[in-house]
Amino acid sequence: MGELSAFVERRWGSWGILILGLWALVLVLVALARLVLLSAVVGSGNENVSQGQVWVIFILNALLALAFAACVYGLWTRRHWGRILFMVCIAVWAIFYVVALLTSGTPWANNDYTPGSLAFNLVPYLGGVILSVWYLNLPHIKALFDHEASANQ
Repeated sequence: MGELSAFVERRWGSWGILILGLWALVLVLVALARLVLLSAVVGSGNENVSQGQVWVIFILNALLALAFAACVYGLWTRRHWGRILFMVCIAVWAIFYVVALLTSGTPWANNDYTPGSLAFNLVPYLGGVILSVWYLNLPHIKALFDHEASANQ
């Protein structure tokens, strides 16, 4: 385990940076999976869904997939812009998730929710955003990115 920790420390600077990079990679895959699902809806004659709304969601998922892919590269190479981009992308992603949760055809949109069930769905997403932004702004983690940025200039 010591050799693995030494490799992670040398390559990414911290286990946390590696984990956030993996999370960004998972979010790329989730956005791409949504694109595949939405492509089936675009061609269908579903009367419950406006084609314009589907295309807006399709474009937003494509942009999020590209942005999170850039985050993966920026985090794993410890670029300062990758740290900033990840914090912005994860906040935007969480906002879209909360809006989708409260406006889609879920029980929460119909006010058929309990505070506990709503919290159960919101806490993991908002907690992940808060923890990742907090972690990336820790002085010793931020210094890893700042050091790399100054070394490249």
